[in-house]
Amino acid sequence: MKRSVFTQTLKEQRRGVIGWSIGLALVPMIYLPNFPSLKEQGSLDNIKQNKLYDAMGMSDFASATGFLQSMVYSLMGSLLLLIFAVTFAARSAAQEDNGTLDLLLAQPISRIGLLAQRFAALAVQTGIVTGVFTLSVLAGANAGQMNIPAGHIVAGAAGLGLLALGVGAITLMMGAITGKRSLTLGLASLVALAGYLANNLGGMFDGTEWLRKLSPFYYAVGASPLTNGWNAAHLAVLAAVVALALGIALAAFDRRDLAV
Repeated sequence: MKRSVFTQTLKEQRRGVIGWSIGLALVPMIYLPNFPSLKEQGSLDNIKQNKLYDAMGMSDFASATGFLQSMVYSLMGSLLLLIFAVTFAARSAAQEDNGTLDLLLAQPISRIGLLAQRFAALAVQTGIVTGVFTLSVLAGANAGQMNIPAGHIVAGAAGLGLLALGVGAITLMMGAITGKRSLTLGLASLVALAGYLANNLGGMFDGTEWLRKLSPFYYAVGASPLTNGWNAAHLAVLAAVVALALGIALAAFDRRDLAV
């Protein structure tokens, strides 16, 4: 094997990373520069708040932080990052389906080494697209004269990036356990949806607030990083989710009978 699994993965998927980076860069530049004109027209004041918006992390559209949180972080930005992470992580499970896994394991590399390098590649890819997204938000916020501290913007993006990596690690875990790409995609999507609903429903009904703290979405955006800045404890929880999912994935992949 002339290249490591890590570098080969990065090379094979570079076009996809470039495409996703472009898409994530466009989202903030579509919405944020228009903030001054929308605010001046009074369009944002006409958006009535309700419990559903509040639960989805969408509030106070007429403020700069509320507009950025509602239109970019809570909607398109987080959605695209999660789809990216699930899609790219699930490709590792496809190698067993399409018969290429046996070629890789025939090389001098252990199962744990193989999956660890796959995860390392996913972490780098997630870091790249999150970094591009962050730079685009900074540029869009500057163009829209939003006056949000750059550190708060970076803190919010860091939470979304760790959330995406956590969901990606869970996807790898599902792939390591099942070995089936379609099943991995379905289970990972179900877990992501369950986390999203737990965070949102926990904010809608009395007595269900505890549900939010079971969701990684809460630790990504629940502390309102755009307003309050960095929350090291919440980021540490997301990092722990990544580590736990990766540990389970490595153990499951090392012990499971593979279809090779």
